Amino acid sequence: MSQRLRVAIIEDNATARATIRSHLIVLGNLEVSSFSTGTELKNALKKQNFELLIFDFHLGQRRNGVEWVQILRQSEFIQPSTGIVFITADRLPQTIGQIIDTHPDLLLLKPYTINALHRGINHYLEYRKFAATALRYMDEGNIAAAITTLEKHNGTSLPPRVATDLDKLRARLLLQKGDYAAALTIYEATLAQSNKVLWAQWGKLKCHYQTGDWSACHASLDDMLETLLTRDKAFEWLACLSFEQAAYEKAEYFLDHIQDSELSLPATRLKTMTYQKQNRIIESIDLLQKKREYNRSTKERFDEFTFELAEFYLSIAQQSPYNHREESLSQARKLMGVAARSQSDLQVQQRHDYLLAYSYVMENQLGKAQEIVGREHMNAYQRSSANTLIIAARVASSLGDEKRAIQMLELARGKTELGEMPAEQQTLQTRMLTAEQDTGLAAKRAEHYNELGQQLFVKKQHVEAMAAFYRALQLTPDEPAFLLNMLQTMLIHGANSYRALTLTELVKSVLAQSLSANNQRRYAQLLQQYPQITDALTEPPLFNAGEPG
Repeated sequence: MSQRLRVAIIEDNATARATIRSHLIVLGNLEVSSFSTGTELKNALKKQNFELLIFDFHLGQRRNGVEWVQILRQSEFIQPSTGIVFITADRLPQTIGQIIDTHPDLLLLKPYTINALHRGINHYLEYRKFAATALRYMDEGNIAAAITTLEKHNGTSLPPRVATDLDKLRARLLLQKGDYAAALTIYEATLAQSNKVLWAQWGKLKCHYQTGDWSACHASLDDMLETLLTRDKAFEWLACLSFEQAAYEKAEYFLDHIQDSELSLPATRLKTMTYQKQNRIIESIDLLQKKREYNRSTKERFDEFTFELAEFYLSIAQQSPYNHREESLSQARKLMGVAARSQSDLQVQQRHDYLLAYSYVMENQLGKAQEIVGREHMNAYQRSSANTLIIAARVASSLGDEKRAIQMLELARGKTELGEMPAEQQTLQTRMLTAEQDTGLAAKRAEHYNELGQQLFVKKQHVEAMAAFYRALQLTPDEPAFLLNMLQTMLIHGANSYRALTLTELVKSVLAQSLSANNQRRYAQLLQQYPQITDALTEPPLFNAGEPG
């Protein structure tokens, strides 16, 4: 007899919970557990795993189901193979869009029939049977083996819906592995059959984003602005692209198209950053206060925005002269105390304590900071958020532990790259970049990324090499060797732009530097080999951060 599939139902309504459970039990070979909150599920996950989670979207006055899926994935409480099902009566485009972003295996809209539930779950079980080996490899961290296993199904006779789901999984794994060309092929083939498939639309966009092809990103996003299901997310993406180009007014313009009440936590953070970049501190604080008030009845979300406001006050203190920090630090400590009040969650307590330690660092009370970071729970990082790890890196650097600071930054980068939401990736990358600069690690980290880029270049992994050289240039934008490495890689790859950097801007940056004799020879060789260098100096920019349409 095959092993029973462990299923968890997360539904705040007791009657609905019991109804779903009774409908599942009759399917047989399922071990069904029920929970009324995400917190109850999280506590259970500390002791056992579930192969399938069935979430209601709205969970009363608490985080919604999408927020819980994101938290449980990022903190590694659920395995990569865990299936996700959503059930909701909320048909708002914003809600459906949020659910689709989590890559659910099934979405059921209430009122649903018993037959619809049974068909959906039976399909998932059939899909899981075909994907079983790949799912096991995913949980082992062997993405390459998972992809190879899925490729063996190509050309075989499969139920059409199962074949589609296996393609969807393979494309997502290829994207995760960094094989963007292969992933893009699957997304484009799917869209050729129907251009309305949302998972393929977003997957195609992510491929262009990861390869730095932002002109293609803009083209895709312009189309998505026309559809209610994708409109808000498209504006969020456009704001991210503008922010990295330092077009902060444009970023604000795009975010203004999303109602403040509908802004996600990462999008809210991005908007406060755009205000801060324009020296509009009061508006940043007002927005965060407004979001706290919107969510006062939802304690978990209220606490999240309270922590965000505390971190914002810490950033104000960090940018202020030493003798003008007292008021901002006092506000930050009050807020972080409110956010952590009555919390038994170790990750919440760890976040509070690192923020508190950082506040003491900014007052030069290093003894107090050292005492806090020496506590036992401060060294458990597997489930720590990227935000917490970035603050931990700042504290470690201030206490003279550079090795630990770099370790924290590397862990944070790994978690940042797993983020599904564009504003989350953008804001965390910005915070990491600022932390690397503020801690005096910029030069060392830039050298690390440059060496990584050179290794990838030798392996002919040009897209990954450009990503590494780009990070190096973000930290030290005027280093001639890094500029030439980026230029050479873009030319060989045939790229006229990479993210916010165009070939024209790059060539001008090289020419603005005082080049050594060796670097002069390198540039002369490139100029002789690639006439597009000369062309780049006379061509108009490929794209701008202009208004949609």
